Amino acid sequence: MEEMENGTIDSACTVTKPPLAQDILQSLDLTGIFLFAILTLMTLIANLVFIEEVFYIYKKIPSSKRSIFIWINAAAPVIATTSCIGMWIPRSTMFTDFTAAVFFAIVIHKFLLMMIKECGGQNLFLRRFENDRFKISTGPFCCCCLCLPHVRITRQTLFLLKLGTFQLAFLRPVLMFLSIVLWTNDIYNPSDLSPKGAAIWINCFIGVLTIIALWPIGIMFQRVRVLLNCKKIIPKFALYQFILILSQLQAAIINILATHRIIPCAPPLPSSARAAYMNQQLLIMEMFLITLISRVVYRKRYNDLELPECTNQETVDDKPIAKVNLNGQVIGDGSIKV
Repeated sequence: MEEMENGTIDSACTVTKPPLAQDILQSLDLTGIFLFAILTLMTLIANLVFIEEVFYIYKKIPSSKRSIFIWINAAAPVIATTSCIGMWIPRSTMFTDFTAAVFFAIVIHKFLLMMIKECGGQNLFLRRFENDRFKISTGPFCCCCLCLPHVRITRQTLFLLKLGTFQLAFLRPVLMFLSIVLWTNDIYNPSDLSPKGAAIWINCFIGVLTIIALWPIGIMFQRVRVLLNCKKIIPKFALYQFILILSQLQAAIINILATHRIIPCAPPLPSSARAAYMNQQLLIMEMFLITLISRVVYRKRYNDLELPECTNQETVDDKPIAKVNLNGQVIGDGSIKV
């Protein structure tokens, strides 16, 4: 502060590039070393929990659902891992953020597919809801447009919902690749949000694509949340929303604060790099907690829904089935060994 009053500014605050990894390590005091160690340990534990969950999924969940559940459960550990790499190597932040963003774009599409799979697949879903309609006046796109008509559930409307999430999974990697190409030519700068910069236009386009992709998720969730209540769809949806808000909205808010110099420079970190640094540390802690909670929420047996209701089938695995002979006498408890 005294240097600012005297008109002198630390040279680290005038540069736009983040510092090298060795500069960060040399500037750490005992508290910083302890913080880095704890956050790295959290990332390692999150990945170990995810690996254990993968083994559980392969053992207990039908093959038709395995890849979807693995993708969705991997969202928090992948974001924690990319954030940890960005924390240790500040100049890799753009690449780690792009990796996490592309991965979560695919997870959004997978989450829609999971809700359909949990209803027994596309054909059974259409058979269940053949006389029902989708309520499309839902967030985040049309939550205020209550006058919108309800759309009949058909194979075509279900395809459009899938297309709505797939476009983000396809276009976001393309836009990320374009951003890296422009960055190599000094045209794209993530911290330059002026109208003349490419970052503002690419980010706005990605924001529109993201909102369009989230709309089918909200439409589908409103339709199946009662039916899939026994499949814990509400806590799963809540975890998905938390990851979305923390990985997207939180980063945007912190970057805006850094752009307006509300987050000050802290040598060797300039303001923009310090904002990314803070966001990465927060994400590691948040994704660590979400990974642990996800393990509890997804830790159950998954069977295909029966046509009448799904509440009874949740207890089938826990109750022994009695065996009866031709005379109507019970000859065994029929318990199933797992």
